[in-house]
Amino acid sequence: MIVPFSGERRRRKRGAEMTPSGRSAALAIKEPMHQCAESQQTLLLPQANKYRTLRIVLVKPSQYDDDGYVTRFWKGVLPSNTLSVLRGLTEDIKERRALGDIAIQVDTFDEVAEKIPVAQIVKWSRHPSTKLVVCLVGVQTTQFPRALAMGKQFREYGIDVMIGGFHTSGTINMLGDQGPDIQELYRESIVVVSGEVEGHWEGILADLLNGQLKPLYSFAQDLKNLVDIEKAPLPVISPKTMKHFARPNFGTVETSRGCPFSCSFCTIINVQGRMMRERSPEAITDLIRRNFSERGINFYFFTDDNFARKKWWRETFESIIRLREEGIKITFMMQVDLAHKPQDFVRLAAEAGCTQVFVGMESVNPDNLKAQGKGQNKVDEYQAIIREWHDVAVAVHVAYIIGLPFDTKAQVALDIQYLIDEIQADQVSFFMLTPMPGAQDHLEMIERGEWMDPDFNKRDSFHPTTRHPHMTAEEWTSAYEAAWKSFYGKENLTKVLSRWSHDPYTYWNLFNLYVWYKNAALIEKQHPMVAGFFRLKDRLTRRSGFSIDPLPVHLWKRTKEICRLFVAWARFVKEMEEIWLQTRPRSERERQFFDEVQRIQGEIWQTLKIAEWQKAYSDVKTAMPAKARALLDPFEELSSKLLLSRNDLNAFLKKWGSLQAKIQTLQRGWAWGDGPAKKWLEQIQALHRDAWQGMKVHEWQAVYSGFKGRLPSRLDLRYARFDALSNRMVCSRQDLNTFQTRTRGRLSGMRFWNFQPFRFAGTFFKEFLLIITFARSVFASFRSELPRAIQQ
Repeated sequence: MIVPFSGERRRRKRGAEMTPSGRSAALAIKEPMHQCAESQQTLLLPQANKYRTLRIVLVKPSQYDDDGYVTRFWKGVLPSNTLSVLRGLTEDIKERRALGDIAIQVDTFDEVAEKIPVAQIVKWSRHPSTKLVVCLVGVQTTQFPRALAMGKQFREYGIDVMIGGFHTSGTINMLGDQGPDIQELYRESIVVVSGEVEGHWEGILADLLNGQLKPLYSFAQDLKNLVDIEKAPLPVISPKTMKHFARPNFGTVETSRGCPFSCSFCTIINVQGRMMRERSPEAITDLIRRNFSERGINFYFFTDDNFARKKWWRETFESIIRLREEGIKITFMMQVDLAHKPQDFVRLAAEAGCTQVFVGMESVNPDNLKAQGKGQNKVDEYQAIIREWHDVAVAVHVAYIIGLPFDTKAQVALDIQYLIDEIQADQVSFFMLTPMPGAQDHLEMIERGEWMDPDFNKRDSFHPTTRHPHMTAEEWTSAYEAAWKSFYGKENLTKVLSRWSHDPYTYWNLFNLYVWYKNAALIEKQHPMVAGFFRLKDRLTRRSGFSIDPLPVHLWKRTKEICRLFVAWARFVKEMEEIWLQTRPRSERERQFFDEVQRIQGEIWQTLKIAEWQKAYSDVKTAMPAKARALLDPFEELSSKLLLSRNDLNAFLKKWGSLQAKIQTLQRGWAWGDGPAKKWLEQIQALHRDAWQGMKVHEWQAVYSGFKGRLPSRLDLRYARFDALSNRMVCSRQDLNTFQTRTRGRLSGMRFWNFQPFRFAGTFFKEFLLIITFARSVFASFRSELPRAIQQ
């Protein structure tokens, strides 16, 4: 069966449940494509009476990494929609007693976050009155090698195995069943399912119980007459599987299937068709109500390939809005296109609880869009469309393809900067252009005889698998990795989060998404849509062709990897702390106070010409002797001090006034010659003398006297500083970083007399307090389920 997975167009996961037959390879290869022969009287033959239990094991395979290990994480992020759909179809058969009195039991496993208990499954299959089948569902092309290996493993124990998903469906629809991958499945007596199984699932299971499984079940060849899903059974979430995911209150559902557009890289239209087929709004609200009351599910990913082209989009939104009025206040994200939306679409989406939209932008180069048949995307309309979503407090997540025909390494860098500076998307998922079975591009490449990497495991959109006309594989990879680093760098994330600091819900939603994405793409080196948190590696589960390391060797390798991971996470946490300090949502009182302090301190700093002093000192600092720097470094630190009271002002002016004496000490104590340091001393002495004459001390003191009783919490101000160069107040951990760097330098240089134990202890306390405060803020954001606008 094909059902949408929680991902975007290229990474869509579709699920199919099937069971293998024991037919010979020759017969499997020769037999034509079948549909189930379903009797209106009964589906089961007498030989099925020997079974009292039908046990269906639904497995969503993962993929192998470059070292041959299965990609698995301690906690997953995106659950598989396919597992829920197949479980729902099976539960419906059970409730209707479509297979008679036989007991039906369903087990679900998502390998991205669960180890598949092969030994346990084999043990289940040994029960004499139980018929067990393993269904490898939602298999994408990159997951096919892992799915095939698992299928072979279960077949060795005589267990029936089925496989379905977008790989088998797209391959058979576009290329037929004579390819080596499908033929290998036939030879292993693994049953192949192509297409959607609503209306056919009970027939396939009956064939299983009757011992009459066919090698191939194909339901997707006539794209104009696909199954009507309006009243199809609803997905059923597995609480056991969701315990392995970071957010157990996360649900997925596809309210519609298909897409009317004709993008040449897309597999959706050649498997699910271009005609929109929809679940009824009543069915969607029934699902949401049931999941909310039974499972506490209050966030959804609507995995429709294009929600905006649904016929019943208005009715669906209005039904969800009515649920909100009942107190069932869910939020959701959905996939839409960048074409103009129907009237009221954006407004109603926000009122229904939409917090993020995922759009297939693909490129900011019109030539690339034209080459891929993406004519509905108009680059000159991108900004207005994103602004329309932002106006209703909905964040925009775009899909962006690198490796389109007119891309070069240099041009990609320019395009990404344009995406950051001008388009101002809130989140981006980058993909390498990858030919997938089921796409028109893939078919045409085969017809032209173009090279494609034969290893399906690399068809994951983050490996180059074709020859690009303008980039080598290395350049292509470099451009792809640079795109992630550029968009998810500290500078851009600070800008994006600053734009949302007025909206705490959206701010924290994006912040947590950035934690996931940066960890996956830049630390774990995985695409975020297939990644989770903390990579696990099973020593004994390794791809064929890779040796199994002895236990001591494996443990030593993993120890080093985990140590490197923890070091990377430490840097990562510090970076996210810095971003949070600079952008965190503040109360109205805090904002007003900060604005006033920034105004008056900016005036003081301008009068004292501190920015000019800082710039001049940084230009000559490296040319000065260490002891000279030791005299002046405290003034550099002083220049970033935040003044919060009249006493702070007086203490600062007193210390800054001693600068003149320090400069005279330096002039007398060293023979400077005519180098840049001497010129700097003369320049800074003149700056200091002129600035001191223009001070308005009494006016400043009066302003600071008025701050008494208006200060925010000292905790909020502990990490605040003044940036003289930008003339503004910032919250930053820069002082901590500077002191730590300077301390490491002194200790490594054996300058123990410069070590400051009391300041070191104070800095350690501030570091500890910052970590605790930051962690509490992040965890508190998980408990805030509703947008501020909805709560009011």
